[in-house]
Amino acid sequence: MPILRRLPVALFLLCVSLMLTPAIYAQAAPATAEANLPLDAVLVLTPEFCQTKFKQGSIWTTGRETFAVGKMACTDLEPALKPAFKSLTVASAPPTSGNAQVVLIPKFANAHATTSTFAFANREMDVFLQWTAKNAAGKTIWLQTVQGSSKHHMGNMFTHGHDVNLIVRDSVKDVSVRSAAQIEAAPALRKLTPSGENSPNQDTRTP
Repeated sequence: MPILRRLPVALFLLCVSLMLTPAIYAQAAPATAEANLPLDAVLVLTPEFCQTKFKQGSIWTTGRETFAVGKMACTDLEPALKPAFKSLTVASAPPTSGNAQVVLIPKFANAHATTSTFAFANREMDVFLQWTAKNAAGKTIWLQTVQGSSKHHMGNMFTHGHDVNLIVRDSVKDVSVRSAAQIEAAPALRKLTPSGENSPNQDTRTP
């Protein structure tokens, strides 16, 4: 019968297809991720920066709040920025010597949160982190302010301290992630890389 005669051919084609499929997927597998900026960097986290706090409110009306953004930033910034570089070293002061190709110095410009009149309401918080990047010669090559935000459902007076810590934590984590993205994309930093120095497609506009 015609159907029976075509069956061996169909089985043969099916076997060939199954044998080729793994090879196709193997070719499509992504390459191992590499640092976007193949540079040796130093992240300067001074004691003053790690102790940065912003106060908001009044003890007579809404209540006085303290946002300890520096303490959380000194925990979150290193792991957020490390994948962007060939190496990242943390220092408590700007280096005066060494092999660093770029030195990153953060500074908090501001942090504020919306006020909540009622318990169990949502609050939003914004933090603003200023970045200064210097090359090996100590010259400032990049300045940028990055905003981080978060939103949390707040509880009542008994959970207030815990809720404030949550909104600060998530805002700082957000600004850390956004900072990494801004730093990786900065043309001034990409020009320091061997491939970026003479790249014909490199954007040389001042950020």
